[in-house]
Amino acid sequence: MTRVKIDHIGARGDGVAETPMGQVFVPFSIDGDDLEVKIQGKQGRIKHIHTPSPHRSPAKCSHFGKCGGCTLQHVDPAYYSRWKQDQIRTALSHRGFDDVTVLSPAISPEGTRRRARLNVIGKGQGQAIVGFSEKASHNLIDITACPVMAPEIENFLASLRTFLGAQLKPRQKMAVQINLAENGLDIILESAGEPDLDLRMDVAAFAETHDVARICWLDTKLKKTFHEIMCERRKPCVTFGGRQVFIPPGAFLQATKHGEAALTGFMQKAIGDADKVVDIFAGCGTFTIALIGDHAVHAVEGNQDMIDSLKSSAHQMGKIRNLTTEVRDLFLRPLLPHELNKYDAVVLDPPRAGARDQAVEIAGSDVSNVVMISCNPATFARDARVLVDAGFDMGEILPVDQFLYTSHLEVVAHFTR
Repeated sequence: MTRVKIDHIGARGDGVAETPMGQVFVPFSIDGDDLEVKIQGKQGRIKHIHTPSPHRSPAKCSHFGKCGGCTLQHVDPAYYSRWKQDQIRTALSHRGFDDVTVLSPAISPEGTRRRARLNVIGKGQGQAIVGFSEKASHNLIDITACPVMAPEIENFLASLRTFLGAQLKPRQKMAVQINLAENGLDIILESAGEPDLDLRMDVAAFAETHDVARICWLDTKLKKTFHEIMCERRKPCVTFGGRQVFIPPGAFLQATKHGEAALTGFMQKAIGDADKVVDIFAGCGTFTIALIGDHAVHAVEGNQDMIDSLKSSAHQMGKIRNLTTEVRDLFLRPLLPHELNKYDAVVLDPPRAGARDQAVEIAGSDVSNVVMISCNPATFARDARVLVDAGFDMGEILPVDQFLYTSHLEVVAHFTR
């Protein structure tokens, strides 16, 4: 055993202790903790808290400390908010940004997460474990409650556990993706192989009994996977900018409505009265739909199903400006300067890898109004550096925390020149 003092919380949410052997990362600790830890390599496990940090707060969940879903339930709200801001500042400082304005984070409340990805393993005799893996382990923790999930998902866990317990053989694994749509749960079952007739019939009965909107199957053995609809009692829909949108299987949704509203509100204010807007990495229209009432929008996305959903939903809407769409692999073929010059503003919302090549093309265009949304502060800072080096000014930055009690963080910022 080794006695350590925690210096700060690192980027992944673990406490960091400076020792003669170098840095040691201690999960579920916080600056000021005086701890007895067991060290293996660079990882430490708390064995005893000699003196707790003044920033410690009681955890909200009985699974905290075992379940790897949350890493920061043990810190008080004020510290947590400052730490989220510092995540952005630190990422930007690594790219040479020192004088930045980071607003107070928009933090989604407990019980608002509308997306969950759960792992399942059969135990035999009609039982299954449904939950999240233990931190840094393949050991699965059976979840009976979760303070961050929307109640509709949390309350569904017991029924899901019973159903899958009857379906899975001992040690058989499955992943379950659940989206909470406005009109019910949209579920994807992911496992190796094709479902047999009995399972198909059981899925249909289960959906009927529990009023599930849709259940799909994804065969993980296939080289090119796709979502097979097993049962669709009604087409799942969500609301973007006050307009109803029907979502395809596997659609990306912002994790909470609260976070989506914060991102959309910032984006709309920054776009202002720009007449023509291009939405790059548009998905099924989170930002496009919010814009089409007042702006002409060109939505570009690499997934055909997402664009089809966006177009289908838009056709049912009244009072919209001109909407055009394009299916395009933006990593292989980013929009070029002569294409971007047709627009007054750009909305850029790439995946975690960011969009450096697209940022380079924007930098070389005549566009002077850019809103960038990112779910990765590190790639956001990298791409922001490209824009600023090309003459853009970076305005206020809003951190948006849709993954409560984790190190994940989204960010939106306005760039002008």
